[in-house]
Amino acid sequence: MTTPDTTPSMPTPPMTVDWSRLGHAYGPAIDTPGHLAALEFGDAEARKAALDHLDMAVLHQGFPETATAPTVRAVTALLAEGRAHPDTVESLLAFLGDAASSVTDLSDDHYFAEILPDLADAVAQAYPVVLPLLVASPPDRAPFRAENLVAIARMRSLADRREELTTLIMEWSERAARTQAEWLRCLGQLGVDLRDRFIDPDPAVRLRAALAHEDDARGRELILAALAEPPPLEVHQFALVAAALRVAADFDEIATAACQVASRDSWAGFDDGWGALVRFAFPEPYGTSRPLTEPQRALVRALVTNDELWDPTNGSCGLVFKQAGLPRSRSACRRLAG
Repeated sequence: MTTPDTTPSMPTPPMTVDWSRLGHAYGPAIDTPGHLAALEFGDAEARKAALDHLDMAVLHQGFPETATAPTVRAVTALLAEGRAHPDTVESLLAFLGDAASSVTDLSDDHYFAEILPDLADAVAQAYPVVLPLLVASPPDRAPFRAENLVAIARMRSLADRREELTTLIMEWSERAARTQAEWLRCLGQLGVDLRDRFIDPDPAVRLRAALAHEDDARGRELILAALAEPPPLEVHQFALVAAALRVAADFDEIATAACQVASRDSWAGFDDGWGALVRFAFPEPYGTSRPLTEPQRALVRALVTNDELWDPTNGSCGLVFKQAGLPRSRSACRRLAG
């Protein structure tokens, strides 16, 4: 494998952009140029506002708009020319990684069919700019930079760059033994076979290898066994819950572990923690003509014990209960569960 060329590549010179003809999540993108300028010249408050604009307007919750591709090109130019303020670099890399993930995740969504080709082209131009930032990265920032570069390399158009990136990440992993689980996450996303790490003494490494090979019987076993306990710091609970839901035959198989999650999770897990488990347990809403199964009953009892979930003003939590057909009242759920 030859050493990757890490000379920063200049992005294609952008044509003049008529931002008034482009849109972001909140309307015409006429304010986007000012935010882009703030990334270079603005004070701390303006830079923060600019980064918030990228995250909340230009790529709102991972959904691109017509202004997203030109903004990606502008951000890439700032990084390639060293014009981005130093305290914005990591956030800009995250923006590029999120843009790449939207290309991958929405590839089959017809609603975005007209936007994605230009966005994919814009993000692909960022790869040779971000690569040298990983090569020369301070060790404490390298896993984060690698994660976003991997997101870019996972786009179909960059399949031929994955081998060089794999080699680079393996070199980093050998230099930073204490962050092995973070590197394994990147390697797994690049398609590297990690099954030899199923027996690693580090539980985070074992679990990362399992998440990369959830279709393997041993990987599946590790994922389901891990669900009952708080995951290692290097593995976020949402990744573990999502994998468990994909590999479990039915809710009964994970009911005991799901009750453990439901009893300790915070309200913020309404989407991808306890809430995802409730939705899995109740594919059809509870009704008086459909008695609770014993695993469902145990889950409701676990929910009742968790003080985090019963703020009546929390609409997100309330929606989980409503979708499952469960009463929003804690005392009513307690009576229901018996």
